[in-house]
Amino acid sequence: MKNMWKPLLFSFIALNSVSVANAQEKKDSLKSEAPKPKEFKIFNKKATIGALLVGDYANSLTKDVDMNGKHNPTASDNGFYLVYFRVNGKFAINDKLSAQILVNFADFKNDPKNKVLEIAALKWTPSTYFNVQLGQFRPYFGLEDMYPAEIMKSYARSNQYSLLGKSNWESFQIGAAVSGSLSKKKIPLRYYYTFYNGNGKNQVQDNDDAKNHALRLEYDLLPKLQLGVNEALTKIDNQNASMFGADISYNANLSKLWKAGFNTEFKYGTNISAFSAATLAGKDVSDYKMTGFYIIPFISRAINESNKSFIEFTCRYEYLEDVNKNGNVGRFYTPMLSYVMGEDYTSKISLVGVISDYNKDIANSTQYSSNLLLLQYQIRF
Repeated sequence: MKNMWKPLLFSFIALNSVSVANAQEKKDSLKSEAPKPKEFKIFNKKATIGALLVGDYANSLTKDVDMNGKHNPTASDNGFYLVYFRVNGKFAINDKLSAQILVNFADFKNDPKNKVLEIAALKWTPSTYFNVQLGQFRPYFGLEDMYPAEIMKSYARSNQYSLLGKSNWESFQIGAAVSGSLSKKKIPLRYYYTFYNGNGKNQVQDNDDAKNHALRLEYDLLPKLQLGVNEALTKIDNQNASMFGADISYNANLSKLWKAGFNTEFKYGTNISAFSAATLAGKDVSDYKMTGFYIIPFISRAINESNKSFIEFTCRYEYLEDVNKNGNVGRFYTPMLSYVMGEDYTSKISLVGVISDYNKDIANSTQYSSNLLLLQYQIRF
């Protein structure tokens, strides 16, 4: 009897081992049958259409200056003006591939050649670290390139932006860009590199062999404080041209009702439009440098939570020297009081003062000291 326990004990151990092995095998098989990651869909088409309407009534308070701020004794000193009637279409092929088209029908009031089409771009976003954009769009070269017109803190983009647009550093251009964010690695850094023709929008082909290279880096110093640094390079008449920029933006909630912050930007580099217009023999690109700086402090107070309305006050100060040697210095003060409905600026009406102060007033040009009063309206849908 005593000897019978040994084979029984051995059998029990063997059966238990087989049971554990079977259980482990079943567990492993369950692991292998776990749900697979979401598969990439070849087609998952979606389309959204939006529109933006912006207009103003302008009144010049300076003698012989017209409603657009140009010295023009024979023109009207007041009137209505249509700034934008933009229609924006976004078309998603799937969750990684999309296209965008932006047209401004307000440009039909002038000669629409090379104007109406603003954005026509294809975007591929395989990951947060690496995205690709091709077509016509704003190159990533400054704070004002990073947000659309409807959420600007002033009535228009800065004079600095307009000057750099004439030199084709900014504004709509044809080219390609790569961008990405390192936020998933807990590094608050974003990068943007743009490679573009640098001869404006809606061009049939480039006008020279040189291309523009622009790099922008953004770093979050604090959750509400962002630093941006920009550098762009190109060649003009076989000479090196460059543009440097730096910007800071800050936005904070002071209380449940009050918000405040500021945007500021500095640019220094080659004024290509002035260099191209010069007729001097043997001209040197280093003699055509420009300097620009602006700051826009802003403060807002919530009015009605149901329609998300608020009152916002901003005041932009800007310094701009178009050519550092023998150029003209302009100082601009732009206070603006707005009543806004919708956090995304669905509708807005603003009272704006535009004060321009130049060292030298140039007749029959916009480089003429003046005071304008504007009433601007905006609606987006």
